[in-house]
Amino acid sequence: MRTAFWVSAGWIAFAYAGFPMLVFFRGLTRHRPLAQGGALPSITVIVPAYNESGIILEKLENTLALEYPRELVDVIVASDGSTDGTNELVEAFDHNIRLLPLPRSGKNRALTSAGEAATGEILVFTDADTKLTGETLLHVAAAFADPEVGGVAGERRHGSQGSRPPVSARAKRWLREMLSRAGSVTSAEGQIYAVRRELFEPVPDNVPDDFWISTRVVSRHRRLVYEPHAASYPFAGATVVRDPFERKVRMTGPLFRAVWLGRDLLNPAAHGFYSVQLLAHKLLRRLVFVPVVGLALTAPALSRNGRAYRTVALCEGLLHGAALGAYLLRDRRFGRRGPLKAALRFEESCAASAVALAAQILGRRPRDDTWEPQRANPNLDVRREAGRHDRPA
Repeated sequence: MRTAFWVSAGWIAFAYAGFPMLVFFRGLTRHRPLAQGGALPSITVIVPAYNESGIILEKLENTLALEYPRELVDVIVASDGSTDGTNELVEAFDHNIRLLPLPRSGKNRALTSAGEAATGEILVFTDADTKLTGETLLHVAAAFADPEVGGVAGERRHGSQGSRPPVSARAKRWLREMLSRAGSVTSAEGQIYAVRRELFEPVPDNVPDDFWISTRVVSRHRRLVYEPHAASYPFAGATVVRDPFERKVRMTGPLFRAVWLGRDLLNPAAHGFYSVQLLAHKLLRRLVFVPVVGLALTAPALSRNGRAYRTVALCEGLLHGAALGAYLLRDRRFGRRGPLKAALRFEESCAASAVALAAQILGRRPRDDTWEPQRANPNLDVRREAGRHDRPA
């Protein structure tokens, strides 16, 4: 029982404190600067879309307005069986936009088709509901001047452009900067990231596309670096999460599957420190419900054997009590206070990971690839006459 207690305590301590400290010291002592210079590469911007008629025009306007030589950029909209007029809007918008009108088969297969159809040296992936800052492509291209770089992870920002990010977002940015400084970030996020075309691999079903595409770069022994100036913002009112718990289950299960399919990356003999960070960053944190349950079972039973056990038992009781209080008082102002809300989010995250892992083990996998966009305002962009978007060659 004592072994189970200390293993559980060590697991949590390493996942939330030990790993960030290790990343910090490694980033300070092992700086790998990027080579600079060289000609700008050609770029293919890939936008997956399913029934995005309410927002696709703003997305295309934003993409074509980015600061990059126009002759070096082409855009592919991979329409996954859209039925709401998205295809017609894209076709009428600009003849330099390539539409892939695909049958409904899921986002991952749409991205695979777009990647195979792309001609640019660099493939830039970006979601339909995100706005890129003007110099994003220039910052992405600058990183690829280093031949060791195989992929670039951009920055997903919250709120409107110019707003101050929350503390959690700043902490995440710091961690990614330290990881990239010494080697590679663990993975990219779908709002904005890029890979060399020769490193792109088809995306299997039921895995997070951004995780799979970006980590395959590392599997080919190239760096996946972080570029905070390649930034994206959500379009105002574009996305709403109606069921946070279901969303966490839907996202976590495919991540477990992706790590399993790409388990070659967990071999430190082949991939060094990256294997440690993948284990700590993606697995230990999402499986933290295991040591939480372990401490809940062992700490009370060992509480008579020392102050450490009593302290942990008390902390566990406060955590679960705060989460329960936040749930019972969720419709009242007191229940939405910071500590209570944080405790409830932690408990929900643990429960979602447990449900997702069980579903993967039992083979009850959701059709995550056939995604439905959730919009706060489905009429965010009023459709305009096609003629207003015809552009000269």
